Amino acid sequence: MSDITVRPYHEADRADVLAIFDGNLSDYFGAGDREWLIETLDAPDGPAFVVTIGGRAAAFGGYEVWEHYNKALLYWGMAAQAYHGCGLGRLLLFERLHHVARHARPVTRYVTVDTSPRVAPFFLRCGFEQTAVWPEGYRSGMTMHELRFDLAKVSAEQLASRRDDALAAVRARLSSAGEAGLTGS
Repeated sequence: MSDITVRPYHEADRADVLAIFDGNLSDYFGAGDREWLIETLDAPDGPAFVVTIGGRAAAFGGYEVWEHYNKALLYWGMAAQAYHGCGLGRLLLFERLHHVARHARPVTRYVTVDTSPRVAPFFLRCGFEQTAVWPEGYRSGMTMHELRFDLAKVSAEQLASRRDDALAAVRARLSSAGEAGLTGS
């Protein structure tokens, strides 16, 4: 089985991240979002991370801390199509939540995300609560769901444990999928 790690994004990951985006474009993103992603890669507003499999980026996402509000905002959050359902999204999410809890300055209570109706249930399963639904909240006309995670309700150690559990689950899924010949890795 290939090595799986979560680490900070590096410029060398750019082509892999753009390929991840392109593979998810029709199902999860609008056509204009690619330029926004390029801007994010050129000048991230906060820490960005990749989940690598065999040394190549297979998932990407980050967060930014809003200085005047008691929150951080998750940005992007995507996994390569070949790895959908393997748990990379959960692993990436709990890495980001743990990083906010340990490193965000100023110290931040809430982590928020806006997402589509298709993805919102994922965040609800991971402990987020829905705070708003905006019909046509995206310029594309898609409904936008806003959700938040309250860091005051969980310790950094609990988040690290959830991240580690997610990593173990990814390893188990990829190991069994590799044995069955289901992944391209």
